[in-house]
Amino acid sequence: MPKRVNVHNLFLVVLFASIIIVGCESIPSDLTSVIPSQATPTKRPNLNNDIEPIVSATGEVVPAQWSSLSMATAGVVEEVLVSETDRVEEGQVLILLKGKEDLQAAIAGAKFEVQSAQKVLDDLNENNEAALTEALQRISLYTVEVKEAQYQLDKSFTLPDNQKDLEKMEALDLMKEIRDQVWAKYEPYKNRSDSDPIKERLKDDLDEAESDYNSAVKRVEYENELEVAQDNLQEAREDFSMFSEGPDPAEVTFAEARLENANSSLTAAEAALDDLELTAPFAGTISEVNVHTNEWVNPGKGVILLADLDHLRIETTDLNEIDASRLKIGDRAIITFDALPNLVLGGTVIRIAPKSDAGSGVNYKVVIQPDEIPENLRWDMTAFVDIEVNE
Repeated sequence: MPKRVNVHNLFLVVLFASIIIVGCESIPSDLTSVIPSQATPTKRPNLNNDIEPIVSATGEVVPAQWSSLSMATAGVVEEVLVSETDRVEEGQVLILLKGKEDLQAAIAGAKFEVQSAQKVLDDLNENNEAALTEALQRISLYTVEVKEAQYQLDKSFTLPDNQKDLEKMEALDLMKEIRDQVWAKYEPYKNRSDSDPIKERLKDDLDEAESDYNSAVKRVEYENELEVAQDNLQEAREDFSMFSEGPDPAEVTFAEARLENANSSLTAAEAALDDLELTAPFAGTISEVNVHTNEWVNPGKGVILLADLDHLRIETTDLNEIDASRLKIGDRAIITFDALPNLVLGGTVIRIAPKSDAGSGVNYKVVIQPDEIPENLRWDMTAFVDIEVNE
């Protein structure tokens, strides 16, 4: 690589040599007559005037954005969809691994499970709402039935005096027993003439016993109807209270756990499918392709080098700490290149590293943005910058 000569420093060297030559020609031959016996003290130079208003450094051309891309998962390459120098858009698929069909089937199964689990959970809530409404309707229905049964028992039925102190089944059994006893007495006389006084008396006793028995039967029927209506009403009220609190917590917990597990499976399958594709994180140019079809790749290994070559810039590589301290953002620079000797670009300092680079010496990276990007400017070309210092 040809060594670059700083034009400003070369001018100073030539000027200094000329002064020395002229001075030597004017010195007389008799030095003792001219040079005094005691040397005149040399005046100390003004250091501030010796500092040049330009900072020079070597640099390299780099993209404003670039990335070495790798697959997120291991696998066999099914297809490489780009080649070097291809321009790609953000999100464009660059490489595809094998296994897409299996994962798509897994995703379909996971989606079905999510739908099924969601339906179970929805049904629990919907069925609970329906059950709550139905319980309310039953409360209304059985309330009416209780009132009607109670009215029928109180108003349409007169309890004989001989049953008032007896429970319904106790009265029924007793009235049946009395009726059977009376019938047994009456039966021998049943075929006699109706005018027979004994038959007539026994027939009156039988009619009374039959009436008491019928009353006992009717009482049982009415009270049973009332009790059934009351039991139904109580059950409806308990159901309404239960459904008012929502679905069964245990069933809800199980359904929610099933749905969560289904969603996790779906997310994992979708992520695995996404990992089979390597996509461009930004728009740029494919600078390197380091993989082939049917090749096994491991995660983390760079397979594509993507760079935004439309936005190149210069990064210094040897700017020392003294010169770096004199610069500030916005300083103007002149940029030249070894590979392009006829190209001179203007530029602006856009970044000064807050910390020195690793390596020998204390050097700081300074980034200069060129005013324009010529077509023949390439990544990694050597550049030279002269930065104007405004002090």
